[in-house]
Amino acid sequence: MEKNIKLTPIIIGLLSCLLFFNSCGSSNKISYFTNVLKDSTGVVTPTNSTSTINKNDILQITVSSPDPQTTLLFNGISSSSSNSTANAAGLLNGYLVDESGVIKLPLLGSIKAVGLTKSELSNKIVNELTEKKLAVDPIVTIRIINYKITVLGEVNHPGVIPVPNELITLPEALGLAGDLTLYARRDRVLLIREIDGKRVFKRFNLSNGQFFNNDIYYLKNNDIIYVDPEKAKAATKDRTVQFLPIIISALSLTIILLRK
Repeated sequence: MEKNIKLTPIIIGLLSCLLFFNSCGSSNKISYFTNVLKDSTGVVTPTNSTSTINKNDILQITVSSPDPQTTLLFNGISSSSSNSTANAAGLLNGYLVDESGVIKLPLLGSIKAVGLTKSELSNKIVNELTEKKLAVDPIVTIRIINYKITVLGEVNHPGVIPVPNELITLPEALGLAGDLTLYARRDRVLLIREIDGKRVFKRFNLSNGQFFNNDIYYLKNNDIIYVDPEKAKAATKDRTVQFLPIIISALSLTIILLRK
């Protein structure tokens, strides 16, 4: 019994060491908006920017008109060129913006869509329908039905996030991705965005006001967010791998001595 009492502190000490090496790095700074929250007098009012239509967007175009035949023609089926793509993505009534930047609509043919906002394209289709006398007082609404963003790196649930309402902020995206892990570098987050056919890379810090910049706070279709890991993560794993066999061996030896 006396031997067991003497060896108990040894076991506790070894277990403490094991827990230390496994939990090392958990004290990383995990606060958001640190610099912003220090100044309680500051007011940041971001405004959403209107995004333009890009290649490979799939558009849901709905035409409302007193003429039911016109309405059925535009809303009942998609163009043959975009139908297979839309169906492959599990989407109905989608018009693909092809590599040349156009969509193909019934009766109207090819219409340039790339670079236009949804409102501008809607007005363009309305004018075409009216000028060609294909519809009376048409109302055209447009949605991007393959709107999505991707969150990768040190988040709890990385992956692709669909955005049905075509509006999402960076905090919402991080929340849907399960928030950042303890090993995430909050001062080194990367935004990858395609603008005019070119990939643009922007680094920003979640702890300062840069986070609220309009072009970062509001995400756009096909944006990619990547969160860098802390160097401590790799170092912690290395230390664990290095010391774990020693600690296990010591625990095994202790158990053998206790049984004698």
